[in-house]
Amino acid sequence: MEKTGLLNSIVRSVYNIDLGRKGLVIEGGESEGRVFLSRGLSSALAVFKDVHDNAGNDIETVILADYTFVTEEHHYCNSTEPMVAASMDAALASFDDALRALKTVQDATAYKSAETTWPHLPKYRYHNMPKDAFHLACNAHRTRISNTLRTPGINLIEREVYEQRSKNMSAAQIAYFDKQQNALTQP
Repeated sequence: MEKTGLLNSIVRSVYNIDLGRKGLVIEGGESEGRVFLSRGLSSALAVFKDVHDNAGNDIETVILADYTFVTEEHHYCNSTEPMVAASMDAALASFDDALRALKTVQDATAYKSAETTWPHLPKYRYHNMPKDAFHLACNAHRTRISNTLRTPGINLIEREVYEQRSKNMSAAQIAYFDKQQNALTQP
């Protein structure tokens, strides 16, 4: 699927998920709510699986897919949940940083210079590569997802969506690691 279509599918998925959740709490709307929720979650899962299958070739789309999902969730965030909004804001900011790091790692000369600013202590390294903004964003997002997965009562399809998103972050991180190695080993 091309990038624009993929991101539009995510927007529609989150819309249906939100519509479904709202329908579940409206008396008489439960059945329709379940349909929208199921449709949104199934669509999101399909998109995130597609993104995962191409993670090694297109790391940017992995980040943009979750960036879009979080952005859309943020639009539907209840104003009485400031901590949720703050977490989403932090996720979006870290994705912005990750995308900047991705551009830098593609320029070997620039990345070699930037790499000298990272300590070589293990806590600042990912398999001996700098644990830069990209790695930090992936780790933080996986932690957010993991925290959500600890919530009781998440339905199975929603759980699959979260688990797939976490797998996508791991796949992106591995692909990014390869880019780091390439940048730092080029003469």
